[in-house]
Amino acid sequence: MTTYIDPVAVINKLFAKAWGKKTDVAYEDTNFDPPSGKTWVRLNIKVFDGYQASIGSPGNNRQRRKGLVTVQVFQPQGKAGIDARAKAKDAVDVFMNRSEDGITFKKVYPKTVGNDGNGYYQAQALALFEYDDIS
Repeated sequence: MTTYIDPVAVINKLFAKAWGKKTDVAYEDTNFDPPSGKTWVRLNIKVFDGYQASIGSPGNNRQRRKGLVTVQVFQPQGKAGIDARAKAKDAVDVFMNRSEDGITFKKVYPKTVGNDGNGYYQAQALALFEYDDIS
């Protein structure tokens, strides 16, 4: 992994391939209209921390970066949240025990949010990740 942009592209590609046609997916910074009456997901990727992991010659230093993938699952309310929780589990399975192109996913787990006040029952899959930039 060499640039700040790489993890977003890698994670988007990994998720799209693994998720297939399970639901419509809202990716960051894209136009998206939620489907009426169906479960759908939103994929969020945030890099939020980092530190120098090694010291050496220029061009050979590791900068460790950390981030969080959040897959928000939105199911129309009134269906006991069953599909939302099942899809959150499916999303956990995408990242559990996985490394991809230098990105290692750690602490992957589901989270129940419940009714969100906008007509949806929400569950989530959260995956902390880290990778190294070379500088």
